[in-house]
Amino acid sequence: MKNKNAHKYLVFGMLFFVMLLFSCKKDKLKEPELAELKLKDRVYIGSSDNNFYALNATNGNLIWKYTAKDFSYSDPIVVGETVYAGSIDGNMYAFDAINGSVKWKFFTSAVGIESSPAVSDGIIYFGSNNGSFYALNATTGELKWKMETSQNVSSSPVVANNIVYFGSSNGIMYAAGAKTGDLIWSYQTGGMINQSSPALSNGVIFIGSRDGHLYALNANNGSLKWKYSTKGISLEQSSPVVDSGTVYVGGWYDVNDFSVAGSLLALDEVTGILKWESLKGVGVGGSPSVLNGLLYVSADDGYFYTFNALTGVELWSKNILPNGAGAAGADGLVFVGAGGHKDIYAYDARTGDVKWRNSDISGISTSTPCLVDSRGVIVHR
Repeated sequence: MKNKNAHKYLVFGMLFFVMLLFSCKKDKLKEPELAELKLKDRVYIGSSDNNFYALNATNGNLIWKYTAKDFSYSDPIVVGETVYAGSIDGNMYAFDAINGSVKWKFFTSAVGIESSPAVSDGIIYFGSNNGSFYALNATTGELKWKMETSQNVSSSPVVANNIVYFGSSNGIMYAAGAKTGDLIWSYQTGGMINQSSPALSNGVIFIGSRDGHLYALNANNGSLKWKYSTKGISLEQSSPVVDSGTVYVGGWYDVNDFSVAGSLLALDEVTGILKWESLKGVGVGGSPSVLNGLLYVSADDGYFYTFNALTGVELWSKNILPNGAGAAGADGLVFVGAGGHKDIYAYDARTGDVKWRNSDISGISTSTPCLVDSRGVIVHR
């Protein structure tokens, strides 16, 4: 019996040792994830001063910058230790997020890139002003596929369930196979889809058009669920955002009469019925963002606004001439570029108190910054 028990304990011991070795190997496989912890408290943003910036999120100090051409339109995105950003020089850049070195760049055409990239399953997606939509290997920059449209693609993509959704200035909303680029469906709106980018929520795609309508489309087949009319106010500039059953979008101007300006709208996600409206007659070319029950948006009167997202009550505003700049928030702060002042600001998200202001930037920054918070969590549009 003793010999049998000794043998049994020996087997258990060997099994435990093998499991321990296997556990160590699994930990080693996670090293690339742990490397991401090098990225904390960072703000990435592009500017019209021909620089792309990485700043310290706690004090605004410059970490690195890269000089090429205007980076102010395309919103950057961080994946792992790589930050991707499009430039008016026509290149999509992949930077080392830690030190700013260029990993690769992919040239589309001299007319530039305004579309913001999306990354999913190792593929980066974006449009170009040359009328093409691209899918590249996110690690190498190698072209996987591209789709031609008849006009510039300034709209930014959304990827879900192996489908990529994007709009074109030809007024068409596209859904294509994310791996193949094969067209799944398309929907023709009555006007240009410019900077407005699709939002996806509960199987529905929301997109704005110059024709004065916000469209809600079935994400599987492109059929119309509802559309909301602004009575001629263009929705081509502001990208809708969906939060807690509400779709928020900014109305720009009546492009046939620029003396008629739009407003900030909050619509029921299911029905398209108006819940509340604010900034009437101001004109809202910026895309709203919602964080912890607060809605942030840049308006055409030169102010950056904060609202109670549920009620539409204004909480605070700042006259920084944001020129449609997008905002992103983390660690109790909200970050936004001040187009007219040529700075970037970090505000207390609830009070609007200035935490810091960076004046290294000498150009307009209208793109939405991408953040890495104090825990290493990536926050973007």
